[in-house]
Amino acid sequence: MLNGKSLGLFLIGGVLAFFSLILNADAMQMERNFPVDVKRGKLSTTPLAELVIDGKLRLHTPALRIYSEDNLTLTIASVDVRNIMINYVENEFGEIQRIWVLTAEEARQPLPKKN
Repeated sequence: MLNGKSLGLFLIGGVLAFFSLILNADAMQMERNFPVDVKRGKLSTTPLAELVIDGKLRLHTPALRIYSEDNLTLTIASVDVRNIMINYVENEFGEIQRIWVLTAEEARQPLPKKN
């Protein structure tokens, strides 16, 4: 059974642990693994939510998935960007299937090597 002083110390410890987790969230980010067939480019969008990769208007699949730097899923309508670095995957028809918005660190890394 906890007395008043022990309970207070317990609560303070819990609060400190909680804030420590929040402050160290960047250190706990998981490393994203990209597929071996990934390509890199610069993404811009048009006012009509069209994809422009490396200056070329590109088609995308209806099931397009866009992942933010935090690995959260975005909709194409919510993405309004100019020349950000991305990794992307195309299907067999050249349509864009998946896009990952890269952090500065990920953009410095080389692309995965193909076998």
